Amino acid sequence: MSAASTIPAIAEFEYPREVHFVDTDATGFAHFSVYVRMMEETEYAFLRSRGLRVMLYDELGTLGFPRLEASLKIVQPLGLGQQVKVRLSLVEIDGKHIVYKFNIVDQNNDVAVQGQFRVACCRFPDDALPYAILTPQFVMDALEGGS
Repeated sequence: MSAASTIPAIAEFEYPREVHFVDTDATGFAHFSVYVRMMEETEYAFLRSRGLRVMLYDELGTLGFPRLEASLKIVQPLGLGQQVKVRLSLVEIDGKHIVYKFNIVDQNNDVAVQGQFRVACCRFPDDALPYAILTPQFVMDALEGGS
C-alpha cells in the first residue's frame, strides 16, 4: 500500500460516516470487518456520483466489479459514536483492473484506517460462471471524469 500513496489520484471522493453500535464488538471499538464495509459503502457512493452502479447492464447483459484483492491496516481503532470521513482515491484504471485506496480519518483528520481494493470488471451471464472482461470505455470515462 505504501507505493500507492505516492501515485497521484485519478479521482477522489469523500464519504461521511458514524461508527454505530452495531459496528462495535465487545471491546467497544469497531470490528475490523466494519472498516471493509465502510470502504465498500464509499466505493458504491463514488460509483453513484459518477452515474454508475455496482451492477450495470448493457446490451450484452450484467456487469459487476468483484474484488481481486483487499487490504486493511488499522492505525488506531474507532469507537462508538465517532464521526469519520472515508476518503477514496482512484489510483489505477488500466482497462483490466481498478485500484481504490482508502483512508478513514477521525474528527481531527488523523488517519485511523488505511485500505485498498483491486477490482476487475466481470460479465455475469445467466447460464454460466462470471468471467473477467476489459473495462468498458463508458465505465472508464465515468470513473475518470466528473468531480
